[in-house]
Amino acid sequence: MASQLHAVRTGSGPRIVLVHGSASDHTSWSIQLASRLRESFTLVAYDRRPAATTVAEHAPDLAELISEASDRPLVVGLSFGAVVVLELARRHPALCAGVVLIEPPMAASDDTAAAPATFFEEFDRIIAEQGGPAAGEFFLRTVLGDGVIDGMPRAFRDRATAKWQEIRADSVALIAYRPRYAELASLALPVLLVGGDRSAPYFRVTLDALQAVLPIARRETVIGAGHMLQAEAPRAFHELLARFTDEIGLTSRPG
Repeated sequence: MASQLHAVRTGSGPRIVLVHGSASDHTSWSIQLASRLRESFTLVAYDRRPAATTVAEHAPDLAELISEASDRPLVVGLSFGAVVVLELARRHPALCAGVVLIEPPMAASDDTAAAPATFFEEFDRIIAEQGGPAAGEFFLRTVLGDGVIDGMPRAFRDRATAKWQEIRADSVALIAYRPRYAELASLALPVLLVGGDRSAPYFRVTLDALQAVLPIARRETVIGAGHMLQAEAPRAFHELLARFTDEIGLTSRPG
C-alpha cells in the first residue's frame, strides 16, 4: 500500500520519516522539509491513507514505506501520527533506529478512552447543523485552543477544517486504540518524548505515562510552543532532533 501513498523526499543522508497528525497532511512538515536538516538527512514526509480506519491499518502502511530502503530511519510522529509511530515501534522495532513521539493524544491508561463519547455527539451534532468544516473547526479548537486557531492564516484553517471526514476517522480510530502500556516495558528502542509547555495539560499526563514504562525514553519540553511545536518553535525542535540523532548514532549533527 505504500506505493499508493503520496510522499515527499528531500535531502541526503540517513532518513528521518515524518508522520503527520489529524486535520493535516505532509505539508505540516514544510518547515522541516525546507530546513538545514536536509543537509545531513533524507527527510521523508507522506500523506497517511484516508481509507485506513484504525491505528492497526496505518502502522503497516508506514512499515511498508520505511522498508522501501534498507537503512533504519528515525521515525517522528506528531499527535495522531505519534500513535501510529508507537504502534509501528511495538510491531516492528527492528525497522527503526529510534522514534520521536510528539504529544500522542492517547489516554494515560488502558482503562479509559482517549476522548469521551460526548466528543462524537457534539462533533456529529455540528456536522448536522452547521456542516463538516464547522465540526473540523470544533476539533481544532478543542485540541489547539482558541488562541492558536484565531491566529492561524485563514487559508491554512480552511484547508485543515476541510479534512473533517479524516478528523472523524482518526478520532474513531484513536478512541478504539489501547496503548497496552504494560507491553511497552519491553520495547528496547530509543524513544524521545516531546511536548510543548503551552499545550493542553492532558498531553503531559500521557507523556508521563509513556515515560514511566518505556525503558529507553527521554523527555523534552519545547518552551514557548503548543501542540504544533514543529511549526511554532522549529529551531528548538530541530536542535532536539539533531541531539537525538547523535545519541542514537544515526549521523553527525547538522552544521
